[in-house]
Amino acid sequence: MYLDFYQLREYPFTLTSDLRFLYFSAGHKEAMSGLLYSLRERKGVALLLGEPGMGKTTVLAAVLEMMAGKVSAQYLDSPLHATPREALAAILSGFGVTAEDGGLSGLLASLRQHLSACHDRGECALLVIDEAQDLAPVVLEQVRLLTNLESGGHKLLQIILSGQPELAAHLRTPQGRALQQRIGVRCQLGGLSAPETQAYLGARLEHAGAPRPIFDLPAMQRVHHLARGVPRVINVIADHCLLAGFAAQAPRVGRALVDRVAVQLEMTAPAGTEAEAGPTPAAAAPAAAAGRLRPPALLRFASGCARWAGLTEGAE
Repeated sequence: MYLDFYQLREYPFTLTSDLRFLYFSAGHKEAMSGLLYSLRERKGVALLLGEPGMGKTTVLAAVLEMMAGKVSAQYLDSPLHATPREALAAILSGFGVTAEDGGLSGLLASLRQHLSACHDRGECALLVIDEAQDLAPVVLEQVRLLTNLESGGHKLLQIILSGQPELAAHLRTPQGRALQQRIGVRCQLGGLSAPETQAYLGARLEHAGAPRPIFDLPAMQRVHHLARGVPRVINVIADHCLLAGFAAQAPRVGRALVDRVAVQLEMTAPAGTEAEAGPTPAAAAPAAAAGRLRPPALLRFASGCARWAGLTEGAE
């Protein structure tokens, strides 16, 4: 509805995972580098933790996009597989393998055979388990057993466990301790800082075609405090702000409009943050630059990071 009014080509704050809008905060860069390092060095198991809405799924999608053709990847929809046999059958099906023996040992043998063939071809076989905090304990134990699949001292299957902080708590229990000891790389996604939120808003708007900044500094600061730096919540607030701005025919989104949207969404800022909301010299510089930032450059970052990780031609 508001596209023409704000001269946008597309909606900048959708809730779908769109790599064209991927913004690399310092935390996202660190997580991406950790996952690439884990895959290059065949560390076996990597852990990616973050609260809901932090961008874990988008980071995973970006990793797979970077390594297209380099890695044979399969997702395990963890909540749907309550037994080890169901999980193994789903993994084999994802890899395109049909097992003659439907028993657990037969499935495991078929998986080993497939992974050995991938290893012999120089391929990296990857299992991604999103929302891994929902795994049943018996399935989590089966995942641990998969880490024992080796050939010549190399792990045949790389695993990325992605989940909410409850996953870390589960791995600290006696049942999860054995798997925790096998985690080679740990990555954590936190909320965006205030300057990162300002840059995030400006970059997404520019990528959507905005010819000028739309959110003023107090508005961006208010969005940050309301969203606590969570990208998904930032998107929800910003989208509603643009809709409310269109309804009010406001060419710029200010603090008052954000406050009105916060009431509609029944949102409140964390206690003690209002005193921090006023502009400061340190915060003003990133905000002023936000409108001039180039869109988040997945390809620019990907090419450099992939070269560093040894996943592209000509890597050292």
